[in-house]
Formats: sequence, C-alpha cells, structure tokens
Amino acid sequence: MVKTLRYALMAMLMLVCSTAFAGVITLNATDFKGGETATVTQDGITLTIEKGTSPSGAGNLYNGEQFRIYKGNILTVSSTVGNITQIVFTCTANNTTKWGPGCFAAQDGYTYKDKIGTWVGNAAAVNFTAESGQVRATTIEVTVGGEVGPTKKAAGLKFSETAVNYELGTTFTAPTFTKETTAAVKFVSDNEEVATVNAEGVITATGKEGKAVITASAEENDDFNAGTATCTVYVYHMNVYKKATAVEAGKDYLIVAQRDEKTYYAAPVKYNAEKPYGYLNSFKVDGIVDELKIKSSYNDAFTFEGVEGGYAIKDANGYYLYMDENVKHASFQLGNEAKAWTVEPAENGTFTITNNGKFIQYGNGTFTTFGAWTEAQENAVKPMLFVLDDAASSINGVQTTVKPQSNVRYNIAGQLPTTRASLSSTARSICRSKTAKKTPMPLNRTA
Repeated sequence: MVKTLRYALMAMLMLVCSTAFAGVITLNATDFKGGETATVTQDGITLTIEKGTSPSGAGNLYNGEQFRIYKGNILTVSSTVGNITQIVFTCTANNTTKWGPGCFAAQDGYTYKDKIGTWVGNAAAVNFTAESGQVRATTIEVTVGGEVGPTKKAAGLKFSETAVNYELGTTFTAPTFTKETTAAVKFVSDNEEVATVNAEGVITATGKEGKAVITASAEENDDFNAGTATCTVYVYHMNVYKKATAVEAGKDYLIVAQRDEKTYYAAPVKYNAEKPYGYLNSFKVDGIVDELKIKSSYNDAFTFEGVEGGYAIKDANGYYLYMDENVKHASFQLGNEAKAWTVEPAENGTFTITNNGKFIQYGNGTFTTFGAWTEAQENAVKPMLFVLDDAASSINGVQTTVKPQSNVRYNIAGQLPTTRASLSSTARSICRSKTAKKTPMPLNRTA
C-alpha cells in the first residue's frame, strides 16, 4: 500500500514538473555572446541553425546583438518542457525587406506584419527556412504548454510559386495549388483588378499592371491545424530607354553612367522627412549599351521640367533634386520647389548637369553612387541621359494567355476535377502613368 502510494505521488510529481514550465520563454539576443554560432538553449528551449542551402554557412546566434539566420539556413525551435504553441520573432526590419520576418518561407501557422513574425500551432519542434533573405531577430518569444503527444497534422496549403513575375504580352503561367487538409479552402485576391482566383485556387491575370496577393486559408478541424498560404502576382511591362543627345522638357530620363565595361543607372533617393537628402544608388548591367529595358514596377526615371535658367529634375516620388550651399555636401537635397539645373551636352555623349556650382558625377573613388561636386572626383565620370521611348514601351492590344495546367489536385471540396479549361485574358492598352509615391516590387533588377 505504501509502495503504491509512493509511486502515485511520484507520478503526480512528474506530471506537475512536466507542466511547470508552461508559459512564455523569451530569448534575448543580447544575452548570448561568445564563440559558438549555431545553438542556443534556455529554459528548455533550443534554437539550432543548419546551413541549408546557404553558401555562407550557418548563421550566428552568439553575436550579442541579433539572432542571425542567413539566407538558405534552417532554424529549428525545439522544446523539452511541453509542446510549443506560439513563437514570436521581433526582427530588425519590416515584412519582406532584408532582415525582416517575411524572409522566412511560408508555412502553416506563420504570419508576419511589420517587424513581427508569429507562428501558432502545437508541436515539439518547428522549422523555419530563411528563403528570400537573411532574418535578424532581437528576441524570440516561445510559448509552451501544449499537450505532449499526438498532434494535429499541418494543413499543407501550398502554391507551387510564392511569387509570380508576369510581363504583359507574354504567356502567364498560373501556379498550381495543393493541400493536405480535409477542410474547405477559401481563396481571396486583395486586388482583383490585377489578378483573380477561383474556388479551385486557379489564378488568372487580368491584363492590368500592379500587385495582387492571393491568399488561401483553411480552418482547423479534428485532424488538421488551420493554415494559410500566399502567392504574390506582380504584373508589369518593360520601359525602353534610349541614349539621348539632347534634353527635351517634360520627358523622362534615366541618369546613366558607363565605366569599366558596365552601364549604371540611378534610382531615386528614398525620402525621409527628417533627413531629406541622399546619394543616388545605382543598378548595373554588363556592357556599354545604348538602350536599357527596365520593369515598369521600378520607376527610376527622372522628369526634366523646363524652368527659368534650365531644367528642374523631379524624381518618381514627386520630389525635386537640388544642391545646398555647403561645399562639403555632395548628396542631393529633396524638396517640393523646382530648382534650375543647367544641362550641357558633350560630344562623348555625357552631360554636365549643374546646380549651385556642383555637377553630377558617378563613382567617386570606389563608390557606386551618383553625387554632385564642384570639381571632378577621383575615378568619377559624368552622366549620360537615356530618354523614355514611349512607342517602344507601350503595349496595345496584346493578347495574353494563361498556360493550361493539368495538375490541379482538387477543388475546394477536396474533389478531383474532371476537366479544366484553358484560361485567357486580353491585355488592355497600357499607358504609362506616374504615381505620387514609388511602390517598388521585389522583382529582379535585370535589363
């Protein structure tokens, strides 16, 4: 009797101990600093980084500033004190930008907004893949207390592509959609003017430029957890810019430099009201070219407006460029008032573009940016101008089609479809338009 009672008490004690750690465990990156890089353990929670596909090796969990998961790495969050029901990442950047929570690959239970990434579910261990870029988190907050033992299966919602870049006038290939859950799946497009989705998860491009996020979601049921998956559709056309020999008021131009068998073009400064100035970063293509093709989603053109004394230069965000009077400042100032630049062409195809005694140059020293100085800088070259070719950039009456996909697995009711018709759409006439604010899309910068 005494022995039986002893065993019963021991069992009760073990049960209490197994649930004593239920709650929130917060891992702060500042608490870890040392020689190790890829493993951290605190209060029964372990973070482990595997190299994955990263060419740079495993990330760093011990730098004392952030937990760094390199692009291609796999982060595993595991628990010995109860199943994990929630993981919250506080990152150093927003959404899908470099270091943000949106750089993790999509998976069931994971969502992000601004600098916060959140996973919800019930598992002893959860894997996260840094897919589109490196992720940096200052804290990782883990909630434990889930029932240990058999858990529900993942919903397994998945588009074959998480992002589709579609150039108008070409064939649109719709991604396929698959699932594991037996629950009904709801599909929604946040911009049906750009792309629609039907009840089977088939995405159709309408022929209008822009961005549309397609979301698939399923509720939790007896066997499967709730789940979501997204596919972002970017629709664009190619703007064609050709080398100019003179400036015409009202036209759009790329500010271009050519050096070292490469061609560089400038991008507008990202406006900051507290610091309304900056150098113009550049993007490059190989070779010395007389024509550039740039995706319309990247409006990198500058409008040269005729004003008294020359031309005002307005960026795609609607701000005018000018130089201040401080001779030490080589960065461009941004304002709402048009300021005159003189524009003088040279026989070699470059231009001397001057405001307040400073003229635009590219590549001072080892830098790959555009600035303006009173004198020629080391290794720097004067810019060229490439003008937008409206005729070559326009798309009129182009027939676009959706490539048939035969491998749709099921419909929203979990049934295999018997047939699927090919889809098509007719592109509308696309007229180049300007927006007050630049909204860049994560497309590849290729000419």
